[in-house]
Amino acid sequence: MAGFSGIVLFIVSFYATVNFYRMYSDSRKIIHFCLGTTAVFLAIIGISDLLATFFPILDPNFIDEWASVFSVSFLLSAAAALIRDFKPVFSRFPRGLTFLPLTLILIYPLILDTVVVKLWAVALYQGSALFISLMIFGYKANQNSAYGYVLVGVLFFLVTFVLFWLPRSLFTMPVYAWELLTACGILIITVGYNYVNNIEDDMLDHQKSRETWFI
Repeated sequence: MAGFSGIVLFIVSFYATVNFYRMYSDSRKIIHFCLGTTAVFLAIIGISDLLATFFPILDPNFIDEWASVFSVSFLLSAAAALIRDFKPVFSRFPRGLTFLPLTLILIYPLILDTVVVKLWAVALYQGSALFISLMIFGYKANQNSAYGYVLVGVLFFLVTFVLFWLPRSLFTMPVYAWELLTACGILIITVGYNYVNNIEDDMLDHQKSRETWFI
């Protein structure tokens, strides 16, 4: 079952990767690039066992650990880009600062042997990205119900986050459950984001057509 759920996670993540990279090629928005890159490493996590099967020299635990570090780093960078895009143009911070969370990749080797510290670092990154997404998409969903689709996907991630980090004395999440819940969250967010993006593009085209009409 865990192998099947990993393949599902890979397929959904691959779809998200292609989708957000396509968006990035059109918009050049940092958030699209970061979301696409996050999906790349989630896809790697999904097939880490298969990679180790075909290439015995690879350690699936090593792949999972470092793919998780890269994915949460780019996920928090996407959240930072979300904050930047949410602000008015005149008050936005420099684009380069959205990549500040990637410093975790550089410092992670220094905390590699400290189990508790590295787990807390990953959990902090995940929780921060979820908190930011809930606040912004919750506000946007209140203004425009179309954003509710994205908000539902974020809530899937929140449930997964809470269940995953519960003490093992209370609850232990099977690997297949984590992978399937994550895949559901990715799929809902990707489809919802496409829906919202298409609505915004239609509104922008409509506004441009009106401006052109009155010239």
